[in-house]
Amino acid sequence: MKSYHFGRSPRAIAAFVCHIANGTSQRAKDLLEHELERSGFDRRDRDLATELAYGTLRQRGTLDHLLAQFSSLPLKRIQPQVLEVLRIGAYQLLFLDKVPAPAAVSEAVEMAKRVSSRGAVGFVNACLRALHRAIVAKESQAGDDPRRALPVGDDAWCVFDRPVLPDPRRALAAWLAAAHSHPLWLVRRWLGRFGEAATRRLCEMGNRHAGLALRVNRLRATRDGLVAELVKGGRWAKPLGADHVVIDPAGSLADLAALRDGLCTVQGVAASAAPALLAPQPGELLLDVCSAPGSKACQLAELARGEARVVALDVSPKRLRQVAANIQRLGARTVWPVAGDGAACERLFRAAFDAALVDVPCSNTGVLARRVESRWRLSAETIAGLAELQGRLLASAAAAVRPGGRLVYSTCSLEQEENEQAVESFCREQAAWRLAEARYILPHETGDDGGYVALLRRTAE
Repeated sequence: MKSYHFGRSPRAIAAFVCHIANGTSQRAKDLLEHELERSGFDRRDRDLATELAYGTLRQRGTLDHLLAQFSSLPLKRIQPQVLEVLRIGAYQLLFLDKVPAPAAVSEAVEMAKRVSSRGAVGFVNACLRALHRAIVAKESQAGDDPRRALPVGDDAWCVFDRPVLPDPRRALAAWLAAAHSHPLWLVRRWLGRFGEAATRRLCEMGNRHAGLALRVNRLRATRDGLVAELVKGGRWAKPLGADHVVIDPAGSLADLAALRDGLCTVQGVAASAAPALLAPQPGELLLDVCSAPGSKACQLAELARGEARVVALDVSPKRLRQVAANIQRLGARTVWPVAGDGAACERLFRAAFDAALVDVPCSNTGVLARRVESRWRLSAETIAGLAELQGRLLASAAAAVRPGGRLVYSTCSLEQEENEQAVESFCREQAAWRLAEARYILPHETGDDGGYVALLRRTAE
């Protein structure tokens, strides 16, 4: 489908991105960046398209729950393109204050004309108007009936004239799933592990408008110096922990001089924890498995003050070009990109590395605020399949580490099968390895992303 099938407005591009992301395995971020590059939009229109695309994908579960109550058709019977038009329109009515309701409905009607029949146009108009009429007000408090109040931001609620959500006192998981747009099976899983308060925080963090975390390149800058440089360049920026700065994600990264000049790199707080836990030392030989785009490999070099040799291994030659670009941009001259299968380290290398880092492909449940489409692509079966791959990658990386060496295993997942169960299984099968330290990093603890890190040590014999 051509992107202009929906039209050429910011709303049309958002609808196209959502339609493709929901129907394929393509990443919304890549789709949106491609469309914005060729759009010719000014900053205001680019920001609107970004807000609508990412917001609508995050809130898909909530939007569908509400649309089902105001639609004259079951959602499964609605043409996919028309359903995306409805979601874009409903997102504006529910979650945005600066977009007038008539404009949101009118634009949705115009898109419906482009993607479907005249009958669909009337259907879209009627459904969105019915939804809008049911909204009583936007309030700073939820009121007495949680079934009538939808959380739409920090201390912001959309209040309806009737119950539209499950009763949390009778069906807590169903309420959290509908009100916070997370899959019901995942909410139930989290409630069983983390309890109600932490699960609510996880759901809230998964829906927040995530700022973009930049890790300072200690070879070239300081955190406070990076903040000053960003502010001087006209960007909103504030410190986040000791080594990070968070900025507004709106706008093109290509225009960010501090990033282009290698003063920083895009990397979250939890993602940065793995190289720090490995604690690379000058003179060491290090292996970074599944390295692309190379942020962790470059961080290893930085932590060793540019005096450790780092092999950045990745199976994709295309993605290794990203690694090479980051090495050059960040000045990490002791990092060497190598093409190879991370599951075949024993064949590729002898056990000569002092330490290895393996950040495995995972379910992304710790970074749902950024991977906006991920929650709808997951299932318990998906996680089980990932765990099998993760176990193979961990064993493979360990085979390249010398006796007495160490290894860090990390994910951006919060699921036990991908984390402690994988490490425990490995240690049971590999008597030479023991777990030295492990921890979960929860998004509401960092104010950024989440994940899991574990440090393992190999006996010297």
